Amino acid sequence: EARLAREAEISYATIAMATDYDCWHDSHDDVSVDAVIQIMHKNVEGAKRLIRVAAPQAAALERTSCDDALRNAIMTAPDRISPEARTRLALFLDKYLQD
Repeated sequence: EARLAREAEISYATIAMATDYDCWHDSHDDVSVDAVIQIMHKNVEGAKRLIRVAAPQAAALERTSCDDALRNAIMTAPDRISPEARTRLALFLDKYLQD
Protein backbone atom coordinates (compact mmCIF):
# COMPACT_ATOMS: atom_id res chain seq x y z
CA GLU A 1 0.00 0.00 0.00
CA ALA A 2 2.74 2.45 0.88
CA ARG A 3 4.54 1.82 -2.41
CA LEU A 4 1.36 2.20 -4.43
CA ALA A 5 0.52 5.39 -2.57
CA ARG A 6 3.97 6.78 -3.34
CA GLU A 7 3.56 5.97 -7.03
CA ALA A 8 0.30 7.92 -6.90
CA GLU A 9 2.19 10.76 -5.17
CA ILE A 10 0.08 10.34 -2.04
CA SER A 11 1.72 10.76 1.34
CA TYR A 12 0.84 7.71 3.40
CA ALA A 13 0.82 6.77 7.05
CA THR A 14 -0.49 3.73 8.88
CA ILE A 15 -2.74 4.00 11.89
CA ALA A 16 -2.39 0.70 13.75
CA MET A 17 -4.49 -0.09 16.79
CA ALA A 18 -4.45 -3.37 18.72
CA THR A 19 -7.65 -5.25 19.52
CA ASP A 20 -6.27 -7.93 21.85
CA TYR A 21 -3.12 -9.65 23.06
CA ASP A 22 -4.29 -13.18 23.80
CA CYS A 23 -2.66 -14.83 20.79
CA TRP A 24 0.90 -14.16 21.88
CA HIS A 25 0.81 -13.23 25.54
CA ASP A 26 0.48 -16.20 27.91
CA SER A 27 -0.71 -14.15 30.89
CA HIS A 28 -3.70 -12.63 29.04
CA ASP A 29 -7.03 -14.43 29.03
CA ASP A 30 -8.63 -15.53 25.79
CA VAL A 31 -10.92 -12.92 24.27
CA SER A 32 -14.27 -13.35 22.59
CA VAL A 33 -15.23 -12.10 19.16
CA ASP A 34 -17.67 -9.73 20.86
CA ALA A 35 -14.84 -8.22 22.93
CA VAL A 36 -12.68 -7.75 19.82
CA ILE A 37 -15.55 -6.11 17.94
CA GLN A 38 -16.21 -3.78 20.86
CA ILE A 39 -12.54 -2.75 20.93
CA MET A 40 -12.53 -2.33 17.15
CA HIS A 41 -15.45 0.10 17.42
CA LYS A 42 -13.53 2.10 20.04
CA ASN A 43 -10.47 2.03 17.78
CA VAL A 44 -12.51 3.36 14.86
CA GLU A 45 -13.68 6.28 16.98
CA GLY A 46 -10.08 6.92 18.08
CA ALA A 47 -8.88 6.86 14.47
CA LYS A 48 -11.62 9.28 13.44
CA ARG A 49 -10.59 11.69 16.21
CA LEU A 50 -6.96 11.42 15.13
CA ILE A 51 -7.84 12.14 11.50
CA ARG A 52 -10.06 15.10 12.46
CA VAL A 53 -7.10 16.64 14.28
CA ALA A 54 -4.37 15.71 11.79
CA ALA A 55 -6.10 16.30 8.44
CA PRO A 56 -6.44 20.09 8.75
CA GLN A 57 -2.71 20.29 9.43
CA ALA A 58 -1.71 18.27 6.35
CA ALA A 59 -1.66 21.28 4.01
CA ALA A 60 1.00 22.93 6.17
CA LEU A 61 3.41 19.99 5.91
CA GLU A 62 6.67 20.46 4.04
CA ARG A 63 7.02 19.06 0.56
CA THR A 64 8.47 15.57 0.34
CA SER A 65 9.98 13.44 -2.42
CA CYS A 66 6.57 11.78 -2.64
CA ASP A 67 5.11 14.96 -4.15
CA ASP A 68 6.68 14.30 -7.56
CA ALA A 69 7.57 10.61 -7.34
CA LEU A 70 6.17 9.91 -10.81
CA ARG A 71 8.35 12.51 -12.51
CA ASN A 72 11.03 9.98 -13.48
CA ALA A 73 8.92 6.84 -13.22
CA ILE A 74 7.08 7.04 -16.54
CA MET A 75 9.19 5.01 -18.94
CA THR A 76 6.73 4.88 -21.84
CA ALA A 77 7.18 7.54 -24.50
CA PRO A 78 4.23 9.96 -24.25
CA ASP A 79 3.21 9.31 -27.88
CA ARG A 80 2.97 5.57 -27.08
CA ILE A 81 0.41 6.02 -24.28
CA SER A 82 -3.04 5.26 -25.64
CA PRO A 83 -5.86 7.78 -25.29
CA GLU A 84 -7.71 5.25 -23.12
CA ALA A 85 -4.74 4.95 -20.75
CA ARG A 86 -4.31 8.74 -20.65
CA THR A 87 -7.97 9.16 -19.72
CA ARG A 88 -7.87 6.40 -17.11
CA LEU A 89 -4.68 7.73 -15.50
CA ALA A 90 -5.24 11.45 -16.06
CA LEU A 91 -5.44 12.21 -12.35
CA PHE A 92 -1.87 10.96 -11.92
CA LEU A 93 -0.25 11.66 -15.29
CA ASP A 94 -1.64 14.93 -16.63
CA LYS A 95 0.97 17.15 -15.02
CA TYR A 96 3.74 15.11 -16.66
CA LEU A 97 2.17 14.47 -20.07
CA GLN A 98 1.25 17.96 -21.23
CA ASP A 99 1.21 18.18 -25.01
